[in-house]
Amino acid sequence: MKKHIFSVAVLTLAVMLTTFSSCRKPQAEDNTPAKEGLYLGIVGFNSDLYTMPLGLLNQDTKHNFNDFVTNLTMQNGTILYHAVNTGIKSLSSAKIPENLINVSIVTFTDGLDQGSYVLSENNYNSGAEYLAAVNTKINNELIGGTNISAYSIGVRGSDVSDFESFSNNLKKLSSDPVHNVFEVSNMSEASEKFAQIAQQLYNQSTFYNVTLKMPAQEPNTKIRFTFDNVSEANASQCYIEGTYIRNNGKGQLTNIQYVGLESITGITVTASSEGIFDVFSFQNLTDLEGNQMITDYVKQWNWLEASSQWQYNSEFTPSGNTEVVNEYKSAMIMLVLDCSSSLGNDFTNMKTAANSFIETLSGNYSGR
Repeated sequence: MKKHIFSVAVLTLAVMLTTFSSCRKPQAEDNTPAKEGLYLGIVGFNSDLYTMPLGLLNQDTKHNFNDFVTNLTMQNGTILYHAVNTGIKSLSSAKIPENLINVSIVTFTDGLDQGSYVLSENNYNSGAEYLAAVNTKINNELIGGTNISAYSIGVRGSDVSDFESFSNNLKKLSSDPVHNVFEVSNMSEASEKFAQIAQQLYNQSTFYNVTLKMPAQEPNTKIRFTFDNVSEANASQCYIEGTYIRNNGKGQLTNIQYVGLESITGITVTASSEGIFDVFSFQNLTDLEGNQMITDYVKQWNWLEASSQWQYNSEFTPSGNTEVVNEYKSAMIMLVLDCSSSLGNDFTNMKTAANSFIETLSGNYSGR
């Protein structure tokens, strides 16, 4: 009798569990994009990893990142490959902002890897195998459809005797062994490279959009905008030149040439209209180093075919006819920092350089 009662109880419980399970609704996957802005994550390494997850970096949050770097401590060990791989995994698993334009990893080290392959989930048989796998990820993995730009900075420590392996590590941990590898002789030079990379990454996520306004011109007139405060158009080394036409009632510049500057707008731009004026917008107009263009001296010139010379338009003034609007795109950046004891006194200098890196990146992202 007891056995029969126990069987009925078990059957009743099974039915209840089945009913409860069938009533549960599956959790909907959260596909909401991340908030726009510049995201930073940090991985410190020696024999352990010290991680700060990706988070928004701006003027309001930078102290959190600065504090994390300041509190890093040294100890023996250099799990370099494992640290970079951890950074890549963090980027791969993060939610992506809609206007993501840049994904980067910046790695600093003073030594050779020690034991990373032991920690790998993929059971690599050597450090060389782990390094090759990390290099493949750097060169092939897409984060939100964006390639990884990987930079490496190396100050060879006094305990490193295998110079070739040290240089090879830096190259394999970069996405461009020619332009993104910085093997320097001291921490002062490394600090300069940190600053250089930070400014480059900041420029990549900041668009300097320039508008130029002028009256509608006669069709097929050649136009030149000079930026370098010249008294003759032919003397300019920094200008935009194109042929003005009308198309569907809109002014256009076609066959545009960019000399001494760059823009992602392309070779044709269509103006917006303000009465008799055409307003041409050039997206991310920078010098050849990626820096914001100075518009204080912009002049507009028309080519006079009859006399084969440029005529200056005295009614075009920089203050009244130009405007610069900064547009901030989203970026995801991972900073990987060597915290091994071989750094010695340079450890403090490295942290100072890393905090300056953070300061530069935070830039104008106030409250974003």
